[in-house]
Amino acid sequence: MARGKMEPRMKRLLTTGLLALGLLALSSGWGHALPIKTEILNPQKKMIGRAHVYIDYVELLDPAEQLKGRVGFVKADGRFQLFIVRDGDKQEWVGRAANRRLYDTKGKLLALYDWTTFWVYVYTPEGEKLGQARCLSFRGICAAGVASYLTGLLEPQ
Repeated sequence: MARGKMEPRMKRLLTTGLLALGLLALSSGWGHALPIKTEILNPQKKMIGRAHVYIDYVELLDPAEQLKGRVGFVKADGRFQLFIVRDGDKQEWVGRAANRRLYDTKGKLLALYDWTTFWVYVYTPEGEKLGQARCLSFRGICAAGVASYLTGLLEPQ
């Protein structure tokens, strides 16, 4: 055998091994990019919750990883809107988001939110900071989710 050349049988074995390793990695969850997980911070930058961000919805969890609610797109009146749902014994619609503002089901303004390239910031209607989160993708829906968590909208009534 010439120097630097691999025997065909060894080449097949190596290729098969690499393919098996790749399939094992994908099946074990290594190959999944979503959800994008982020921490929700209060004004003192202490972690008070988590957000699991997907393309068209966000799951909001408390620090113990218990699901509090979700924010997702719903097509209504021929356009897509963001709706907030509280988790619990039953899923309950508790608010909506539009134009970087969060409202309850009665239309009361609860919070304003905005984002930069990496961060989402949430404020009361009076301008007091409620908190922030690092949202690297899908910032609009991530921001609405963070706002719904920080306002307490997902807490049982």
